[in-house]
Amino acid sequence: MKFLFLFLIFAFSKILFFQNEVFAQKQSNIWYFGEKAGFDFNTKTPLLDGQLSTEEGCVVIADKKGKLLFYTDGTKAYNRNHQLMVDDLKGHKSSTQSGIVVPFPKKENLFFLFTVGIIEAESPGEFCYSLVDMNLDNTLGNIIPDKKNIILAKNVTEKLTSVKHRNQKDTWVIVHSWESDEFKAFLVTEMGISPNPIISKVGKIHKGTPTNAQGYMKLSPDGTNLALALEEEHQVEIFDFDSATGKVSNHINVQLDNNEFPYGIEFSPNGSLLYVTGAGTGSVFQINLQENSMEKIKKSVKKVGQTEDKGWIGALQLASDGKIYFPIYQKSFLGVINNPNGLAEKCGHKNNAISLGGKLARLGLPTFIQSDLEQKITNEVVYFNEKNIEFDKYLILKNVNFAFSKADLLPVSFAELNKALDILKKNPTYKINLAGHTDNIGNKTNNLILSENRANSVSDYFQKNGIAKERISTQGFGSGNPLVNNDTDANRLLNRRVEMMVIRN
Repeated sequence: MKFLFLFLIFAFSKILFFQNEVFAQKQSNIWYFGEKAGFDFNTKTPLLDGQLSTEEGCVVIADKKGKLLFYTDGTKAYNRNHQLMVDDLKGHKSSTQSGIVVPFPKKENLFFLFTVGIIEAESPGEFCYSLVDMNLDNTLGNIIPDKKNIILAKNVTEKLTSVKHRNQKDTWVIVHSWESDEFKAFLVTEMGISPNPIISKVGKIHKGTPTNAQGYMKLSPDGTNLALALEEEHQVEIFDFDSATGKVSNHINVQLDNNEFPYGIEFSPNGSLLYVTGAGTGSVFQINLQENSMEKIKKSVKKVGQTEDKGWIGALQLASDGKIYFPIYQKSFLGVINNPNGLAEKCGHKNNAISLGGKLARLGLPTFIQSDLEQKITNEVVYFNEKNIEFDKYLILKNVNFAFSKADLLPVSFAELNKALDILKKNPTYKINLAGHTDNIGNKTNNLILSENRANSVSDYFQKNGIAKERISTQGFGSGNPLVNNDTDANRLLNRRVEMMVIRN
């Protein structure tokens, strides 16, 4: 055993805003892992028919209805009938993230199965792909013989993650080189896998004993951040990720205590928080990415849970129900973070959450395309009636939007601002609080500052038109409270907004 220890609500009018987080993707609803353990998120029941016996690496893919297609530990792959498909893939069951499955765009029956091995004297840590055709073997599926173990890169760590391109059509698959600071991002399109990866040299050089090659790497569901665990150095690295270009940038290094050995990594569904497991102490930590400076992010680390006997704790994985699950070594259950968007103790950590029916968890949980687990935001909109103002509620200022990365008011904003201005002049006892927001593109800290500047732009307009500064307060929320999903240019424009709360004395 290896050494392991990681509102579009147009407002200033009557508004009712309902945000509903929906996790519609079902390709991630079947899990197999550990010692023949499994769980079905369609029926919320344990699965007892799995064939995996794996310390760490495990990969599962279901169809769009949530029905199993195939699964693997990175070496052996099994079809939906749990029959062996192949047993010579170049991953490894003791590779942290031994593989991931990416559908071939516009080819419903084809799937890329990516694998990574381990760093050993006899193993160069190869990153490979195999192509699975679900039409083979009487639709049980199998790997196309001449498309198996095709090497894409050598000398890589055990870290592998994936997310959709900003165009929502293509998919990025990212690995990290060993004895290097290089990230390699491969793009999967309808033409296949890009032959030349996007290379980003940023962060620490990953080197040392094989322990430092271990630990998870994850992208946030919206594809804006990337984080990874460095066990041997007791560190967590956090980066920005540009899902349009594949570039990794803006490194933050978070140091944990020397007995923690960070291993599991996962983002909250809304991407505002990062969770890390300290395998050495059974701890779960939360890092707040919505702080307005690098130093504040580093200082935001909070322990939110721990295993009862400080036993080994493994992966963290967001599920289709919007909760984050984790295994405790050799236990017949999974722990859970019930409300991963909640700060500190509000996150709802619980060690014993779902039974595995007597089967045992180890350290790994399946790796999925992170964007398949992104929260889907739906809103019910009731437009403002200026003759019936609601107090003590944030109301979105209609058409007060902003150009990308800008805080300057656009001319289209003034009509709505003048309505609000008129109400404030007629009611001199009213006070207001202005809240700025951004889309999700760019650095979260910069977005917090930008959102504050947007609120201040509205405040300045009111002050220039006769509203006393003492009647106005401002704050920024960055990208943390999107109105709609940031999946199109039009939606991102709607999220670049200012909300106003009217307070009656």
